[in-house]
Amino acid sequence: MAGLQSRPMTKFPHHSDYPPSITRLAEAALLTVWSSLSRYHGDLVLVGGLAVRLLSSESRDGLPSPVTGDVDLGITLGASGGQYGTITSDLQGQGFRFSEGRFACVFDGLTVYVDFLTEHPTAGKGSVMVDDMPVSVFLGIDRALALTRRVPLEGSDFFGAKQCFEIPVAEIGPLLILKLLAFASRQQPKDAYDILYATLNYPGGPRDAVAGFRDEEKQRNRGYPIARGSLENFFRLPDHSAPARAASFVMGPIQDTEDYRTRHRQVAEDLVTVGRALLGE
Repeated sequence: MAGLQSRPMTKFPHHSDYPPSITRLAEAALLTVWSSLSRYHGDLVLVGGLAVRLLSSESRDGLPSPVTGDVDLGITLGASGGQYGTITSDLQGQGFRFSEGRFACVFDGLTVYVDFLTEHPTAGKGSVMVDDMPVSVFLGIDRALALTRRVPLEGSDFFGAKQCFEIPVAEIGPLLILKLLAFASRQQPKDAYDILYATLNYPGGPRDAVAGFRDEEKQRNRGYPIARGSLENFFRLPDHSAPARAASFVMGPIQDTEDYRTRHRQVAEDLVTVGRALLGE
């Protein structure tokens, strides 16, 4: 670990743009954070790209594994460490620095980020104070906290210590809601791809993933109407934003070859099929 003068991570347009080690580093960051925040374990759930990776089975169709350089954690609005410290002090003691609304730590020359998200009963965006830090407000986090799957994660943390935890990961329905909201707000290729991969490679199969998503309407997930609008606006045709971006994320920069065009079209059509299934069509 070191200061923050290193290569910063961001979202990239293609899977091949991500450093090969970055997802392993994100897992190491999660193990480091989780070991430090034992007082908060009941108030946290893993969401985001790393949740897609941990919740999914190995690819059944040759798709590349999800990649991420972030650890996204949903947190209850009332989380507090009481008299025993705060999240900021705990993570600073592990080498993370809080800057511009997120925690960051450098390892192996790459900056890995930890972000916290919460839900507020009367607000759909902005930020609120949780414990001692400003946290972004995001619809659907309460359902992610309520419906989790405990997934074992074992490996070395940033200090080289062996760690093994069962991490509460957002179940597929709430996770797809969060990913669809993220795509609606920023239209990142990686978010579109995560939706495709999570649905096709859910351990119970795509039908169970679709059923989990549809159940969020019955459970009155506050993010469901926006998620459904995202599907209707961006996922229903191969040249819509999400299928085109997901295919580009998998395939990389455009190549004028028949193989490239065929595989690009296949990935785009797979996401159209997923989008229409989620819509009940």
